[in-house]
Amino acid sequence: MSYGPPVRSPGYGAPGRIRQGQLELGGAVAHPGRPGSGGPFIGYGVRDWASVEVGADFSFRQWALGYLGGRFTYAPRRDRKLHGALDGEVGVGGGVGGRFYCPDSWCADTRGWTERAALGGYVGGGAGYHFSFFALYARGRLQATAAEGLPSTLFGSLHGGIQFRIARHVDIFASGGLFGLHNREGNEIDPYWDVGLSVYFDVVRRKQRPAARLPFRMSF
Repeated sequence: MSYGPPVRSPGYGAPGRIRQGQLELGGAVAHPGRPGSGGPFIGYGVRDWASVEVGADFSFRQWALGYLGGRFTYAPRRDRKLHGALDGEVGVGGGVGGRFYCPDSWCADTRGWTERAALGGYVGGGAGYHFSFFALYARGRLQATAAEGLPSTLFGSLHGGIQFRIARHVDIFASGGLFGLHNREGNEIDPYWDVGLSVYFDVVRRKQRPAARLPFRMSF
């Protein structure tokens, strides 16, 4: 079937990775269909609860898009080894690509994938629980895209995974689930898996909270 390209095909891993003043460099690959897709991303923690992300998503001879988004995190006890975290994401993107399919010559389209402008957006969320050096999480995302000469397409994904901290500021994650699409030509659901890497570090020193002062006592 024909479809517009997804804006962001891999997941993000467990919520609650970066904090205010941290820069995150990462990348992931996913296999929601054939061929696979993925790309790099950069995130910056504006606050402990909010970060901005820019990235790119590619699929060989299928699409090439860039995106800009925000991530909003709720993790009030993240200083503890055992803690839960929630996040939500929203973003927009654009580029070129999509898949045109026609079994008959009468509907042939001579345009290549690089000649199809594409726009779209996404919204999603995740929940996870951190156990010291690893975390379990679940994540879902909805996306809507439109591309030249292709039907507007709605994508959905739902998957669960595990994330391991292999160094102080290095995480690897992997997940599996389902990835589906819907447009006027029909529906399709495929198995989904992704794997990714995240490296993050401080670019702005965090302010330390002053220690509580003990009351003054006199002794004789």
